[in-house]
Amino acid sequence: MPLITTDVERAVLDLQKGKPVAIPTETVYGLAAMITKAEAIKAIFVMKDRPLNHPLIVHVAHNWDLTEIAEYIPDYAQQLINKFWPGPLTLVLRCKKEKVNALITGGQSTVAVRCPAHTSTQKLLRLLDTPVVAPSANSFGKISPTTALHVKQSFSDKQFTILDGGRCIVGIESTIIDATHPGHYQILRHGLINESEIAGVINTRCTNDENSIRVPGKLESHYQPQKNLYYFEDYESLAKFCTKREGDVYVIASQQPFSVERKHFHLLASIPKDAAFDLYYQLRHADESNAICIAIELPPATSEWQGVRERILKAGFPYSH
Repeated sequence: MPLITTDVERAVLDLQKGKPVAIPTETVYGLAAMITKAEAIKAIFVMKDRPLNHPLIVHVAHNWDLTEIAEYIPDYAQQLINKFWPGPLTLVLRCKKEKVNALITGGQSTVAVRCPAHTSTQKLLRLLDTPVVAPSANSFGKISPTTALHVKQSFSDKQFTILDGGRCIVGIESTIIDATHPGHYQILRHGLINESEIAGVINTRCTNDENSIRVPGKLESHYQPQKNLYYFEDYESLAKFCTKREGDVYVIASQQPFSVERKHFHLLASIPKDAAFDLYYQLRHADESNAICIAIELPPATSEWQGVRERILKAGFPYSH
């Protein structure tokens, strides 16, 4: 059974011994291993049942020297680092292949890096003096954990340490940017930091070209609850679905359908950061309920909502009659 603790030093010792440790970040909890411990990294792939060609994100301490593992850092990437780090922004950079285990990159010539904004994890990284990889601490493709208890529930039969840092304040994974080109960038995974915020910091062109770089969260299906999740573009369609459905439906929407009990309803927040904070937490709550399925109203298809929408679209199915 996993051990939940707030003892950062214990987590550091376990990592130094080559054991995976679950750590808190502002986005979701990650299953960490030092980038120098190949066996611990392999153990993470096994624990998560994660495909070996699916690359991992390297988590670094604030002001850690990125040239240790990155071949080149464009000027605009440094500007983004200055603005958003520590925080929920991941940069994909050209890597020094001899410095980064191929397990981390998925055999690619790029490495994804971020600097997490959580005091416990920053302390851990400073004490380690070595970055860690930290994919979400859950079975591959399932709902990411936003509390220490979620991690324990995901791996109840495993023996490892979970560093408890409270509930994650962001609640969905980081924005990932391809920063391998000097003159343009591309958003590979949307998060709370959106295109307009990025454009407010840099003048670099954003492209939507075909991109072959593999990064976490790019598969068609991801973040999935145990129950079937159906999404709807408007509240009316969702309410109609609930009326016709035999059995209880857990609903996340802008208003409560008359046919749905209060215990099976959660109000969809009107602000993206609040909706992100609640999303995975509520999907797990829905999974624990006696509802037969989950219905969610999609937020607007706008830039600031793209991170939340992307998670819902990958986690669920469009309802078809």
